[in-house]
Amino acid sequence: GMKKIVLSLIVLVVLILIFFFPSGDDTREIESMIDEIMMAGRKKDLGNVMDHFSIHYRDENGATDPVVKSIVMNFFSIYEGFDCDYSDLKVSINDSDEEQVAVASLDFYVSGIKNGKSFPIIGSELSPENIIVTLEKTTLGAWKIKEIEGVRIDE
Repeated sequence: GMKKIVLSLIVLVVLILIFFFPSGDDTREIESMIDEIMMAGRKKDLGNVMDHFSIHYRDENGATDPVVKSIVMNFFSIYEGFDCDYSDLKVSINDSDEEQVAVASLDFYVSGIKNGKSFPIIGSELSPENIIVTLEKTTLGAWKIKEIEGVRIDE
C-alpha cells in the first residue's frame, strides 16, 4: 500500500544522500590516504607514496611532482627506514561546481632511521611541524595532494 511506497522512497532518498553527498566520508578518505602514504613511506614503497600526489602538484617553492619524487627517492636511498606520525588533523572541503578541493592541516613529523639511530627530517616527535596540505579530487574520485605548505626539510 501507500505506506510501503513512502517508506521505500525515504530509503531511496537516504541512499541518494549517502552516495552523492559523502562529506564526512571525504575527511575519512583523506585520513586513510595520509595513513597509506605513511605506511608506504615506512616500507620505502616509492610507487605508493607518489600515487597520492597529483600530476598538477606545485608547492610554494615551485617544486613539482618529479621534484617531490626525486626528494623522496633521495631520502629512501639515505635511510634504512622511517618513523612518521601525525596528529590534530583538520580537514575543510570546498565544493565548487568545477572541482572539489580540500585543505588539511596536521602536525606531522618524519625521521629517518640509519644504523639504529633516528635522524629528524621534518619536525620531530616532540615538536612536529604543522603543515597545510591542499588536495584535489580526481575525476575518478580519489584525493590527490596538490600542494604542501610549511615543510622545512633538514637536508
